[in-house]
Amino acid sequence: MTGLPDWSGPPIHVIGMGIETGELSVSAQAALDQAELIIGSAAHLATFPELTARKIPYPSPMSGLRDLLRDHAARRIALLASGDPLFYGVGSTLLRHFSPEHFVFHPNISSVQAAFARLGRPWQQAQMVSLHGRPLASLRAVLQGNRFYALLTDRENSPPAIARLLVETGFSESSVWIAEDLGLPEERFRHFQAADLADTAIAFSALNVVMLETRGPGGILPEFPGIPDEQFSTGAEPGKGLLSKREVRLTILSLLAPRAGDIGWDVGAGCGGVSVEWARWNPHGEVYAVECHPERLEHLGVNRERFGVVNNLHIIPGSAPEALTDLPDPRAAFIGGSSGNLHAMLEAVWARLQPGGRLVASAVTEDSRVDLHGFAGDQPAEWTELSIARSERLAGQRVMRPYLPVLLMKMEKPL
Repeated sequence: MTGLPDWSGPPIHVIGMGIETGELSVSAQAALDQAELIIGSAAHLATFPELTARKIPYPSPMSGLRDLLRDHAARRIALLASGDPLFYGVGSTLLRHFSPEHFVFHPNISSVQAAFARLGRPWQQAQMVSLHGRPLASLRAVLQGNRFYALLTDRENSPPAIARLLVETGFSESSVWIAEDLGLPEERFRHFQAADLADTAIAFSALNVVMLETRGPGGILPEFPGIPDEQFSTGAEPGKGLLSKREVRLTILSLLAPRAGDIGWDVGAGCGGVSVEWARWNPHGEVYAVECHPERLEHLGVNRERFGVVNNLHIIPGSAPEALTDLPDPRAAFIGGSSGNLHAMLEAVWARLQPGGRLVASAVTEDSRVDLHGFAGDQPAEWTELSIARSERLAGQRVMRPYLPVLLMKMEKPL
């Protein structure tokens, strides 16, 4: 977080506008009345024609807001926002650049709150998802059966587009409510089943909130750690190809133990078994998947989209250690593929690993096992060997088909 070291003016008041005109608290109205400069959208600024303060619309792009505030730091400033400024609003943008002590936030009723009030249902257990300016595929990362969601949308991620995704993922029986133009004379509130909404030609207002309750067989998206191997795209028959087996994958992730906010590296990511599962179950972390093989990169991209981890899984084409140069230092790192260069990768990743971070590496061949033991030397390390066998049918009989044993090494970097 970067503050404004030369800020000498009064605090900036960030005022949330309700869904109806005039719904301001006493303190928010007082801050607005005393402001010398008011910044907001054209629609919000037009709400207060009686105020004599100078009015300036938000800059486009919003990255210019910091300089605008700096230029007027000596004035009493009020920023107008929608609903709660700290709920997917301008408050988050401000706090990425400025220290919070520069602001006084005045929350108001958000569109999501108002939509649930219109529906007449509690919303404390609903999951909030913003699709505004984000890929629709990101919704795949959170969809589960028998859950309630509130979605903030944009023109691309329209109600019918959302319904089509629900149908694709096995939730065609879901109930979908659409609240449009809340607080305006043209306000509408409508209910659909996802299968019907997916095919509708109805035009919806761009100012909408979508609420949905997932219903249907599902089965397309995982709802618990341990994604079945056959659900991944690998270019081979289902469950085959360059992919860490589910049992190995879950052990790797348990050793990495990623936390919210962690930076993670998956070096030699293959088709993305580890990195996709890592990113899906740790949505507030960032995972960088490094892979050099063109065909594997293609399937890595398919799996990233398929499982919706488009916001926090970053694909890095190239070979390690060269491809690691511009990446942020990891708190957790996994080396799963080395193309015969394992020792150099171990050295490079260990050098960049944050203090207290965890390095996990796998080995199948005897040469790679020697590299792991040689790198660890006398340093503290945790060793796990996994031998997996799965049932198959052979001549009408059930047999257990063994896979090659996988050796896992875990090391923690001293603080």
